Amino acid sequence: MASVPTAPAAISATLAARDGGARLQAAEAILERLEQIADRDTNRILFDSCDALLDALPREDMSTLDRWLTSRHPASRPSLYMRARLSQAAGHLSAAAGHWDALFRGTPPTDVNVLLQYARVLADVGRFGDAAERLRQALHCRTTYSFYPRVRALLDRIWREAPPTYRQARIAVIGSSTTSILVQVLRALCFRDGVNAVFYEGPYGAYRQEILDRESGLYRFEPSMAFLLTNWRDLQLPPAVDDEAAAVNAAVGEHTAAWQTLNGIAGCHIVQHGFDLPAEESYDELATRPGGRTRVIRLINLALMAHAPRYVSVLDAEAVQAEVGRKYWHSATQWSTARQHPAPDAVPALAESQMAHVRAVLGLAKKIVVCDLDNTLWGGVIGEDGLTGITLGPGSPAGEAYLALQEYLLELKQRGVLLAICSKNNPDDARLPFTEHPHTRLRLNDFAAFVANWSDKVENMRAIAAELSLGLDSFVFLDDNPVERAWVRSQLPEVLAVELGSTPFGYVRDLDRGRYFQTAGLSDEDRGRSEMYQQSASRRALRSAHGSLDEFLEQLDMRAAAVNITTGNIGRITQLVNKTNQFNLTTRRYTDSQIARMAADPDGWARAFHLADRFGDYGLIGVLVCIRSAPDSWEVDTWLMSCRVLGRRMEHFMFDQLCEAARSAGIASIVGMYRPTAKNTQVADLFTRLGFRLTAEQPDEMRYVFDITSNAFAHDAQGSTRRHIRSEPPARI
Repeated sequence: MASVPTAPAAISATLAARDGGARLQAAEAILERLEQIADRDTNRILFDSCDALLDALPREDMSTLDRWLTSRHPASRPSLYMRARLSQAAGHLSAAAGHWDALFRGTPPTDVNVLLQYARVLADVGRFGDAAERLRQALHCRTTYSFYPRVRALLDRIWREAPPTYRQARIAVIGSSTTSILVQVLRALCFRDGVNAVFYEGPYGAYRQEILDRESGLYRFEPSMAFLLTNWRDLQLPPAVDDEAAAVNAAVGEHTAAWQTLNGIAGCHIVQHGFDLPAEESYDELATRPGGRTRVIRLINLALMAHAPRYVSVLDAEAVQAEVGRKYWHSATQWSTARQHPAPDAVPALAESQMAHVRAVLGLAKKIVVCDLDNTLWGGVIGEDGLTGITLGPGSPAGEAYLALQEYLLELKQRGVLLAICSKNNPDDARLPFTEHPHTRLRLNDFAAFVANWSDKVENMRAIAAELSLGLDSFVFLDDNPVERAWVRSQLPEVLAVELGSTPFGYVRDLDRGRYFQTAGLSDEDRGRSEMYQQSASRRALRSAHGSLDEFLEQLDMRAAAVNITTGNIGRITQLVNKTNQFNLTTRRYTDSQIARMAADPDGWARAFHLADRFGDYGLIGVLVCIRSAPDSWEVDTWLMSCRVLGRRMEHFMFDQLCEAARSAGIASIVGMYRPTAKNTQVADLFTRLGFRLTAEQPDEMRYVFDITSNAFAHDAQGSTRRHIRSEPPARI
């Protein structure tokens, strides 16, 4: 053959024009060519071409092709993919799974259709945990709405056998339009992000009635979160109003009243959809002037955001509409026939925005961006091109794009997201741009961890996680190299590896559009998080200089305080409750309203804890909540502590405060409960160490009791704690 085609359409035409031996000879030549391009193209073009080759061959040629693939090309990427498909079609599922495993062993493909085929085979052979990981990876790919109906049956199968484990949620979706396809997509995204969610869909168009009727299905469902899906039509605004202030006040008054009613009855977090704009506007530019509909809608959205209490977050629907494009946001046909809004093609983007709110409320926001260096934070290779040879800053379009990414990362750091470096580089070369380059926006002290060596990035990220006491599921990985991204995904599926485009001009967009860092609020602890981790480095240096833990703790000069839960600190407390995993005895998750109710209960006891030392203030780092379980007994409902203070014996200070409060309240015993998870094993023996007695043991729960009337709580550990941690008023911390 003078020219060997590799495009899917050309492959189909070439094979269709031949028969018999000539057809197989052409197929072999095409396969040889596909193998040559396999190393540089591991995604759609390659696998679409393989599909075209398979689809164009008659059934009688398949066995010959299979034998030829097995004998001549057993391990090439095109061969493994086609052998997997052939085995799958023949019903040889174990063999197909083996071929898929081999294909994903090196540089795994990121094509959504390949991932979906692999997940189906894994589910068919009963490997549901592996199938779940591949389906999650497919759901991380940005795809169209048509993908979600295709995965629904598979998702149901996997969910039954390998349900999400990070969080539980009861999510109600009520609104003025059809919600079924939106719930379908949101459910898939919950699975992707580890949220074991149960959903309630309110009757079409009856969201006001659902909120006002205490006997409605909404309240029987007992949601932990509720989405209110409204759109511009619900405002019933004319093209222009005479009194825009009155129009804004009326809309805000109606919605704030609905929030108060819903939260007062259900105690759930509310995500209010802001109002989008009409797809067509008869007043054109006049709609943006005083009294115009577009202007009034925007004023209403701003007012809703300004008036939203902590238990309400407002989803910026207009921003999602702008991302999708106004002409794609609305379908007149879908609205008229099914009251579907927005249009199906816009639903995935809206569901992604909803999912960002779910993660924020449940404490699943990412905490750290781990960055590569060469061709990620600057153009070129610092070890080869030198300081003057890399591209960064004004003077070239690419240099400005890299600078824009550094500026975006710096803004993330200022809001509390940690930054780290993980690069294959000489350490001195890697640091040079951050100290010497005139246009760098990032400096060495902006990074909580800086690892530059020639070791595997997977192992380096594990080391960073250990150094910072963070779970890998809080990591976002930024690397221009698709091979490194694929390797990290295959070895650390809990790490979110951002799929970057082929040029730096889209890097900020690629990182931003995932909404990985959205939180329910911004606390002082968030703003100072990077500084806190730098203080931790100083503490580690002090620790290495002392031979014993007691000597180290003595030198820290720790001061602690127990404070009431108030409107001023409840945001940080809710954040801790929903994101703390390691030192968390029960891993119960609550909204602001639920925590406030427990804190206000006169029969119980609830405190938040602060800690500071010679290096700085840790901020609010612990929560302990007890409820009355009997006339003379308290039960520990929630006991958690930030991973930043593990090893400081702060748990003994907290227990000491609890015992003193119990004695003052006439409490005779304290009941403790430990509910084991994959991440809280370090507190499995906490109650035993504190002198509690085991009273009941089940696989998912162990219960203990402590007799306040005994002197057991004044054991050596408590005495040691009193020597190392002073109790001081919060103002002096």
